[in-house]
Amino acid sequence: MSFPLNVQIIQHEEFVAPGEYLRWAERRGCPVSITQCWALDAFPETGALPDLLVVLGGSQNPGMTEADDPHFFAAAEKALIRRCAEAGRMVVGACLGAQLLGEAMGAPYAHSPERELGPTPLTLTAAGRADPFLAAFPPEFIGGESHNDMPGLTEDCAVLAGSAGCPRQIVRYGKYLYGFQTHMEFDREIAAAILSKIPEYAAEPEKHPFVQSAEAMTGYDYSEMNALLSSFLDRMTDSYLRESRERSDTVAVLLEKMLAFSEGNLHDVDHLIRVWAYARTIGELEGLDPETQYILETAAITHDIACPLCREKYGNTNGRHQEEEGGPLVCAFLKSSNLREAEVDRIAFLVSHHHTFTDVDGLDWQILLEADMLANAGENGWPRERVEQFVERFCKTESGARLIRAVLCQGEAP
Repeated sequence: MSFPLNVQIIQHEEFVAPGEYLRWAERRGCPVSITQCWALDAFPETGALPDLLVVLGGSQNPGMTEADDPHFFAAAEKALIRRCAEAGRMVVGACLGAQLLGEAMGAPYAHSPERELGPTPLTLTAAGRADPFLAAFPPEFIGGESHNDMPGLTEDCAVLAGSAGCPRQIVRYGKYLYGFQTHMEFDREIAAAILSKIPEYAAEPEKHPFVQSAEAMTGYDYSEMNALLSSFLDRMTDSYLRESRERSDTVAVLLEKMLAFSEGNLHDVDHLIRVWAYARTIGELEGLDPETQYILETAAITHDIACPLCREKYGNTNGRHQEEEGGPLVCAFLKSSNLREAEVDRIAFLVSHHHTFTDVDGLDWQILLEADMLANAGENGWPRERVEQFVERFCKTESGARLIRAVLCQGEAP
């Protein structure tokens, strides 16, 4: 089975390769982009987010700055992790990546009680044994280690596994946010590369009871821990995709229902499809979290629900009348859906304010305004000058501005 997931991997060091993370993604046919910090690749600050962000390990620690290492951009990485977390995307941190994930969630990293290096016995906690994504993990298993530090803990996180030398081997920070201090992605090539680049790390093993020999590292068969990591990734992505499909199915059902509600008025049908398509595109490019994206798309589908009533009651579809009449209509329209009350309330609010450009309090509202005006401008043949005035005065999203200019200004910059 191929998973239609976009995967981004943050690689801090050339010799700390993605290993099983990359192999898993390739087996699933996932598009993969690798940000190579050691090659000074830029971090994406805006635009579409990956479905799965994997942040690998490295010789740095989260307290270091670019002054300490010109190839390490901790602030930018934590900002990207936060964007992914807020948008409901999956984030897996490995070693340094786990520490950065914890810091992005507000928990400073800490020093591990012991230095660990090499294949090490790990034990699941009660929370780990109950975690659905770790269902294939036995109570005790082997993980690969190469660290001095460990991730910090938030008030609502859960420690899922630990070892004798480090109590925080796997930490769950959210439904799709997992920090693996342990390196389940290791293979013999990665182990050898680490030893060749940091030979002093394994020096004086008698002083460090949890440091294995170079022979133990390079001779170990890592296939079993790789299989456990793949099982975790399979279960997590299955859950993520199932939720995404349920949302998509619901949007499709609502769209079909709204098309029927339009009673063959081709102008209304064409307009709502345009607004929905534009809103969906801008929302995805801006990296909205799944719930906000869902609310936005549903509001876009139903935003002109009051037009038939307004034509009959007022003889026109004036925006103010639409806002006054739309809220109760959309609540009734969505009554039989499986939306939560808070979701219906927000959708009704957006429909009741889709011609109001003041005090905009969320990206869903802003994007709905931009998508609706883009559709209106195209339908009414706005001149380029008026389009540019709208973009400058009212357009707040970079994706919306790009889309409006691409559609109405032949893609040229002003």
